[in-house]
Amino acid sequence: LIQVAFSQASRDQWYKSWYSPSDTITLTTKQVEAARPKDQTYKLADSAGLYLYISKAGGRSWRSNFVADRRQGTKTYGTYPELSLAQARAAHGIFRSEGTSKRSLTFEEVAKKWLKLKLPTLSNGKHQIQVSETLERFAYPMIGSMPVNTIKRADLVRVVRAVEEKGIIETAHRVAGRLKAVLDHAQDEGLLEQHAGAGLSRVITGRPRVKPMASTPASETPALLRIIETYNEPVTRLGLLMLAHTFVRVGELRGMRWDEIKSDDAVWVVPEARMKLKLPHVVPLSAAVIALLEDLRKLSGRSELVFESPLRSLIQLPQPEPPHRRWRSSVAASKHVKRWGLGAAQRTGRVALV
Repeated sequence: LIQVAFSQASRDQWYKSWYSPSDTITLTTKQVEAARPKDQTYKLADSAGLYLYISKAGGRSWRSNFVADRRQGTKTYGTYPELSLAQARAAHGIFRSEGTSKRSLTFEEVAKKWLKLKLPTLSNGKHQIQVSETLERFAYPMIGSMPVNTIKRADLVRVVRAVEEKGIIETAHRVAGRLKAVLDHAQDEGLLEQHAGAGLSRVITGRPRVKPMASTPASETPALLRIIETYNEPVTRLGLLMLAHTFVRVGELRGMRWDEIKSDDAVWVVPEARMKLKLPHVVPLSAAVIALLEDLRKLSGRSELVFESPLRSLIQLPQPEPPHRRWRSSVAASKHVKRWGLGAAQRTGRVALV
């Protein structure tokens, strides 16, 4: 046996030569377009280590292998046809020239850093998911792998117009705003001196449809209230009547607590933590509402919540749940109103009288 001892420098040089082949261009656009899935995943090699990866499911993505700190890694630049052959070569060239240790962060990397700062400031969990998903669905496939300092105005316009072409105009405006916010963050972090993300909404030709708040016409209000009065489950019936009298959101009513009611002043103070604008909201209580609350007090027993879920009160848990987990479900109100055959405005569970 002959043992060959490589120095550390020799091993690194061998890795670089293995993963950085010659710059001879081997792929053409026609070859890329013609690439079809096979029984196994395969690659079509291009120049300087760039290759097109074709999965068994038919997905096509631009990738390259590299070595950093004696470890092999794989860089994914984007998917085809969202990222063309020429664009993939440009991104790969920048990645190689800047190296793996001092390269610029990609748009996706910057966006994820921005999300870590942004999402905790959003109190609505659904909104948090929407902000993150719009970037994952619309931005990352097209510009996610691009170094943030190479993104041009045309790249951003392409993303926004692709969303507009799907017919979701309001989402296109939101994507435009979030692209700018990510690039603003990159600028604040010193990754950019300036960027092209301002005013992206002006490239959207369509305008979002203004959808007015669903409401119950005044002529239908008496019939609606009469139907509610006939419902045999007392807490849901009283809750629907409370909505009609107070004009609050369903979520605000569901979380109503007895200690929020100021009987001496005949007001209900919704705390800022449950309000969309993070400001306390004072709701005057009419004589009719006070009468409804007296009936609810008899039904709620010792609960701190006015509308506690009947199921939660029957379950013995090892430790107390947070208050919002004990709220009565909002599905009950809308489900029962829908069963009565009323229109979409009434089925929202809100009774907005006009």
